[in-house]
Amino acid sequence: MTAFKNTSLRYGLLGGVAVVFYFALLYTIGPQHFLNPWLQWASMGLYLLFMYRAAKEDCAQYGANRDFRAILRIPFIVFILINLFYWLFYYGLHLADIELIRLELLTEKQACQTQIDDGTGDPQVTYQLRERINEIEIALQQPVQPLGPVITRMAMGAIGGFALSAGIAAILRTSD
Repeated sequence: MTAFKNTSLRYGLLGGVAVVFYFALLYTIGPQHFLNPWLQWASMGLYLLFMYRAAKEDCAQYGANRDFRAILRIPFIVFILINLFYWLFYYGLHLADIELIRLELLTEKQACQTQIDDGTGDPQVTYQLRERINEIEIALQQPVQPLGPVITRMAMGAIGGFALSAGIAAILRTSD
């Protein structure tokens, strides 16, 4: 239980479990719900909740009148842990359910086709969209979930997590 004395670790683990539960529930309801961008972004509410609570608890214990970086560190660690849980779940689920990959590819193909049908206004963009549709059709023959793009998106998410952490730290510092 010593791990649960560490505020960032405790809230990161609890938040990670909550986010995985949320996405497992969406997937159970239907894979299309799991892939819904609005429902994906709604999970940020859970991230923010656990990040804020951890930072608030840390500030209650150590005070908010200290170095900004010290306050920022706690919610950022929470974000990183929650995000790690999410991406591990995401990757594992895609390995276990090839149809989920196929559904994502078909959704992307449809989005590209819709852009072409609506008119891009630029022949180069139209050409790039058609090339992407061809790539998707090839990928649909043997869908796989490579690890590289998952790691890249997880790393890019850390930038957003840092910004959220900075916002939370700023709010807590000014509210004290």
